[in-house]
This record gives sequence, C-alpha cells and structure tokens, in this order.
Amino acid sequence: MSACGEWWWWCARPGRLPRAAPLSILLATVLTLISLLFLLNAKALNRHSSPRQVLELEDHDLEGAPQHHPDLVTYIRQLHLVSPSLGPYNLHSPNTTDFSQNGQSRQIEEILKGKRGGLFVEAGAYNGEELSNTLYLERQLGWRGLLVEPDPWNFWALRKRGRRAHSIHACLSPYPFPREVTFKQSDTMGHIVNGGDDASRHGIFTRVKCFPLYSLLLALNTTRLDLLSLDVEGAELQVLRTVPWEAVRIEVICVEYRHVPEGKLALSSFLQERGYTLHSTLGDDYIFVRRDLERPSLGIL
Repeated sequence: MSACGEWWWWCARPGRLPRAAPLSILLATVLTLISLLFLLNAKALNRHSSPRQVLELEDHDLEGAPQHHPDLVTYIRQLHLVSPSLGPYNLHSPNTTDFSQNGQSRQIEEILKGKRGGLFVEAGAYNGEELSNTLYLERQLGWRGLLVEPDPWNFWALRKRGRRAHSIHACLSPYPFPREVTFKQSDTMGHIVNGGDDASRHGIFTRVKCFPLYSLLLALNTTRLDLLSLDVEGAELQVLRTVPWEAVRIEVICVEYRHVPEGKLALSSFLQERGYTLHSTLGDDYIFVRRDLERPSLGIL
C-alpha cells in the first residue's frame, strides 16, 4: 500500500501539494512570529514583575497619591524611568552645536558661567534633538538629567537619539498628585485635553500618565536643579504651582509663555514672588534666574 494509505485520493489530487506547501510555510512563519512576540513580552513582564510585587500596587492605586509618597516615587523610579543610553549618539544633525530654537542653551551656559556637570529636567523634550534646550549642555558640558515627553511617537524618536539623560514617557501633572489624562498628539504642539476640548474632533488621542515634577525629582534622588526647561503647551503655570518651593531649589527656569491661559504676566508674577528675576526673553520663552544665584556665599550648584 502507498504511504498515503486510505488517503490515496488526497495524494492523487493534481496540484494539491504545490498549493499546500506555501500555506504550510505561511503557517510556520506566523507561529514563529507569535512565539517571538510571546518571548519578548515574557521578558518585559519578567523585568517589571519584581518592582510591582514589591509595591503590591496597580497603576490606578496611585491615582491621587501625594506627590511625595514613597510608593509613588518607587513606582516611577522602577517602572517608568528609562536609563540613559550607554551607546553613541544617533543624531540626524551631529555637526550642529546648539539645537535650541533661539539660543536658549548658550544663554543658560552664560548665566551659569559655563558650569560643567549640571542637572536638568526638560519637559516637552520632543524627539530629543530638534528644538532641544539641553542637548548642547549634555554634549558639550557633560550635563545629565531627565527628558519628559508624553507623545508616544516623539518618545520613540527620542529613545533612538542615544541621549545620556534619563527619559520618561509621561507628562508633568498639573496637579500635586499623579493622574492619567487624554493627550492630543500633534508633533510639537501635543497637549493635555482639557474639559473645554472636544475629544471627538479630528486628531489622534492617547491616554498618558502624568506625574508631578516633585515626584520625578525625588525619583532622581534630588531636589535641586540647575535648569528646568518647561514647554508643555499651556500647562506651564499649573505645573509650577504644584512645586513645593520650600523643598526645591532650581537655579534657572526656561519656560514657554505663549500658550499659558492665565497670561504671561501671571506666569511672571508667580515666579517673581518665589524669588526669581526675569533675565531675558528668547522667542516665546522667558528665562528666569534665582535672585541669589550669584551671591558668593551660596555659589552655584
């Protein structure tokens, strides 16, 4: 009897094998891809499982937690902060020196008298290269810090640049506690959808976690910054109001004022009341400096 046995008619059907072979290859390929995806996902879950077991918390358990809560700080540090790159930079314009739009980086360098090894937080970091207020300081002066970017596409591009700073896919919370918000993606103009916005309008929307600035600083084990670069498309003053200024020291604040709904005078007044002087205006950015920055008794951080 032939190898097909009682299924001789299957084997005998003309053209059956030529059609079946490509199908078998396709099925094998699909199964292989599924297996690879499963393995990658298992590795990711295994990498994050330990902190989650330690915290014994789900994401929603931290909604509304005080910004200084140790569980929140640990949650951010272990599950959300992405470590700096250890490889080479991967820039589209590697020969560019100052990537900021209107010379903000050089102005900050001048204000801080060429300080090396400074610490920054840049919120609204975009893709980590174009319009960056911190890349020059990082490459030329050895600064380190945190890049905050809520747009998932921009954050993916940022991660490809090989920055020597920590990064986080999140937004700065306009409240002194974490929360998840609806975020409208729009290249450099992405923003949190407020109550007055209609999320059904045309556009691309996503859900993003927002953490208070103070919580992020604690996750970085610091309460002192040389530079805060703040470009969050209208929430700048709200973010600054969440900061416990008695516990935080920031030498220079570069903040975009154009989209602040309270107005640029309200923004300026708020920071002046907290010990800052308006040093200069570059494009749509104000640069504020602590009044006591150049006092010899305090020095520069």
